This record gives sequence, C-alpha cells and structure tokens, in this order.
Amino acid sequence: MINNNKNYKNRTIFSKIWQEIDNDKIILLNGARQVGKTTLMKMVKEKLMSEKNVSQNQILWFDLERTGDLADWDKQIDALNVLPIKDVSNKYYLFIDEFQRASEIGSTLKVIHDHYPHIKPIITGSASWYLNIDESMAGRKTVIKIWPLSFQEFLQWKQDDEIARRASMLAENKRLPSAFVDIANNKLLDFLAFGGYPETVLADGKSTRRQILNDLINSYLTRDIKIWNYAANTLQVKKLLSLLAAQIGGLLNQQTLSINTELGRTALQNRLELLQNTFILYFIQPYFTNKIKEIAKNPKIYLADTGLRNALLNNFSIMPQTPEFGKMTENFVVMELLKNPDNAFMVNGAVNFWRTRQKQEVDIILRRENKLIPIEVKGGNCLKIPSGLKSFIRQYEPETAYVLNWSIIKDEQCKNCQVLFRPLWFADKI
Repeated sequence: MINNNKNYKNRTIFSKIWQEIDNDKIILLNGARQVGKTTLMKMVKEKLMSEKNVSQNQILWFDLERTGDLADWDKQIDALNVLPIKDVSNKYYLFIDEFQRASEIGSTLKVIHDHYPHIKPIITGSASWYLNIDESMAGRKTVIKIWPLSFQEFLQWKQDDEIARRASMLAENKRLPSAFVDIANNKLLDFLAFGGYPETVLADGKSTRRQILNDLINSYLTRDIKIWNYAANTLQVKKLLSLLAAQIGGLLNQQTLSINTELGRTALQNRLELLQNTFILYFIQPYFTNKIKEIAKNPKIYLADTGLRNALLNNFSIMPQTPEFGKMTENFVVMELLKNPDNAFMVNGAVNFWRTRQKQEVDIILRRENKLIPIEVKGGNCLKIPSGLKSFIRQYEPETAYVLNWSIIKDEQCKNCQVLFRPLWFADKI
C-alpha cells in the first residue's frame, strides 16, 4: 500500500513493479486504456520521492498524448536533447506515458538503455504489436501487464476489507459461515455486472457506471481504432465486439463470424488481432499432448472485463446459476488468474483449456512451474467432481484440481489428486 498525500488506491501489481525499480531494465506497463497505468506510474514516482529521497529534478515526465511532449520524442536527436544525458552524477527516472505514439522511440530507448544507464525508463503502452515489430527493445525491457481491478481490489476499493480478509481465510483452509459466502456472492454479482475498470468501480449509481462503460467503448471505437487501424470501420468493429461478447467461453468460429460481420477472412483476422493487441479481447489456446484425441486448434473467447461485455450487449441483469451466468463466471475466473500478481510474468499460453474429440472438457488448465492445475467453473452449486475433470485427472495426474462454484466448499480425493470445491471468488487465490 502506498501511503502519501495523493491517497492512491492500492493495486496488488504495484509490488511487482517496485521490485524492478533498481535493475537496469526498462519497465513497460502494458494494458488497455483506463485500467490505471498512468496512476501506477504516479505511485512509483511518489514512492521514489518519499522512500528513496529522489528529488523532483530527477523525475522526467512525458505524456505523448500531449503534442509538445510527442514532438520531443518524434526524432531521436530531439529526445536526447531534452534529457540530462551528460549528468552522470545523478540518477534520473524517465516516465513516458503512451510511449508507442512516437515512431522512433524503440531505437531511442535502446540508446538510453545501452549508453545512459543513469536514466531509468518507466513507460506505459496500450497496444502490443510494436513489441514484436520493434526488436530494438529485445532483452532490455520487463513487460508487466496491467488489467482492470481484480475482485479482491474491488472489495478493498469499496472498503469491504472485512469481506476481503475473510475471503482470504479459505486459502488457509479455515471454515467460513454460509451467511458470509452469501454476502461475498452478492458483492461478486455487482462486480460481474459492472466490471473492474477503476473509474467504474469508484462511481456511484448504476446509471453512472453504465454511462462510463458506454463512453469507454465509444472512445475505444472512435479514437483507438482510428489510431491503430485507420482502415477498420468502427461500426463493423463494434458489431464484431458485440458478437464476441455474446460468445464468451465458447470456441472461436471464424467462418460464422465472417458471415455475421460481413467481413472477409483476411479483414476478420485483422480486426481480431486489433482487438487482441489493444487488450480488449483475449483468447486461450487448447492444451493437448495428442492431436488425434484432443482439440488442438480453436481458441476460446474472453473479454478483458465483464462490465465491458454487458455494456456491449446492453444487458446488465445478472441471473445467478443460469447457463448465461456460467459463461460470465468462466470469463471472470480466466481474468482473475491473469490479474494475479504471481502470474504477472507468466509466458503466453500459461492459461489453457482442455477438450477431447469425445467432448470431455475442463474449462481452464493453469500451467505453473511445470505443474498442471485443472479448474472447472460452475455458475451454480456443484456437489460432485465433473466427469471431464475426472478424465483429465486420470490422464495427466495433477496434484491439485479446483471446482469453482456458487457456494459449495469441501475437499475430495480423485486418484492421487486433491479436488478443492471453492466459491467462484476464490479464483485469485489459486
């Protein structure tokens, strides 16, 4: 927790960012717009000044959405001219917001990293494809993904610390009264309805939160889409997003999407890449060791935020323990796993699903430290181990598996695997 006069709200990812502050790598905070990247940079700045006695003169701050700052970084020679490259007696911290807007910034950051180690860059970005295109930053950066708030952060921001504390007790195998589970589930319904974008969480009233989410979507469509892909029609992109929102937790079928959006195959793939690279859309790939018996190709569809999904569908009503609710909770669990700071540096593909040609399936396979952790997600109560989970346990012999459901809490054994039944909001403790 950062304690200063700015009264910043806590973000659990902050400790991971701070761990990188003294090494020689460029810190890149990468994520969608309005998830709190700039605020996290400000938190780093405040902690540098309060705990490391860094002076204001040692803080260099550029916002590349401002015309003047962007002009300073448009050419390498201009950028180096505004930096204290000759003052090697002092340590400087260079903060750049939305760094990817400057066309030559990759090579400039390489020069700073290689030749001016007294300047430490901390930067934010809201699109990912430049990381693959610009090899100049290879090996020189630590990329930390920033997501909307987790459910635990949501509780803290809503000052429901007692609920957050009691929820953590489950990770210590302590029993919880059923009345508390009901209270936590009601909080989860609110979170699922409006999601975890910081501005939405801080807003009062359902109509205000709906408007914030609609404004966020419109800003993304009219602003970001135009920046990153001027050829993309905003109405087509919104239609595509809405179709994907209705299919969360399902397999991607590009042929059907192409028909429904009236986009050709190449154009559709371009739009899907656009949505992924701007952190709105997330695919998880199948886990397999046998291509003949197991699904090996089609990914499953998820959105970065359930509130965003509901805004796209113009439907904020949540009906627990229904098939539609099951899809939403699966999306929730996948995102909670990705938001977990312990997973911040996971390689791509560490969250998968499993499905056989005989329709046996497990919703999520978490790969961590060479171990497989299967997770089945149920929108209602689940009293016994699902058959698909049993099949996976028999085939892959994991040590631990989870059945995340509405309110059942118990432990069972299947072969040599401990199967833990836990409420849906336990996802971030896995």
